[in-house]
Amino acid sequence: MLTERQQAHYEAFGFLFQRELFSAEEMSVIGEEADRIWQEESSWPGFQLSDQGSQHTSSFVERSPLLSRIVEDDRIYLTAQGLAGEDMVWTNSEGNITGYGTAPWHPDRRNMAPGDLDYPRLKVMLYLDEVSAANGALRVIPGSHKNPFHDSLYPMLQKQDNGMDWDTIPEADDPADMPYGVAGDQMPCQVVESKPGDVLFFNQCLWHAAYNAYAGRRYIALKFAGNPTTDGHLATLRWYSGGAFSPHEAFFNSDSERLRSLVTRMAELGSA
Repeated sequence: MLTERQQAHYEAFGFLFQRELFSAEEMSVIGEEADRIWQEESSWPGFQLSDQGSQHTSSFVERSPLLSRIVEDDRIYLTAQGLAGEDMVWTNSEGNITGYGTAPWHPDRRNMAPGDLDYPRLKVMLYLDEVSAANGALRVIPGSHKNPFHDSLYPMLQKQDNGMDWDTIPEADDPADMPYGVAGDQMPCQVVESKPGDVLFFNQCLWHAAYNAYAGRRYIALKFAGNPTTDGHLATLRWYSGGAFSPHEAFFNSDSERLRSLVTRMAELGSA
């Protein structure tokens, strides 16, 4: 499913965008099932939206046999294998309905220890609504998943009080006060404008952002990583994806060999 040129594009730029990977009919079914899960969750006692008015649901596709089939579908699974490795592992999924207008520039996975940027961490994004530069499309800085470029962009983050990680910086009233003298939405980048059925695969060390997002923007994210073979790999997985060591029973007990294989290694590491 992955050509040599697609592989080269991903390695060089940190992302791969495939248009119309799923049909309109397929996306209609996926959207209806996603809405069902969000609606069900919102009816739980004590349910609350985030401070930004968003609904963030973890282990999202695992809650539905229908959505789980997306993960094992050749169009996703084989492409992910080509990008994260034949023996890749599953680190979680999420379903989001956004309530905010801005997600400032950041990498999902920071360069916190030697080798972090070399360890494959892959995110697969399926937007259930059309997004453009004017209404919340993801923006990426091509090549920013690698050093020295990756580290050179850290002025766009600020250290947390505990000194362990970083947060995004707030947008300044005057763009001249921003680290590079321009507003976040004017940073040089590629805007990945997407329609339902398109799929974005990107390295989680890639710097990305979203601006002008509207309330109600829906997307599903699938997350994979390379097979962890070093203490450093395990450390970064525990930091960012600790729950992956206790896989969801829907995948662990699945009739699908592909789904089981994604979580077996993590379950073994979690019980060691």
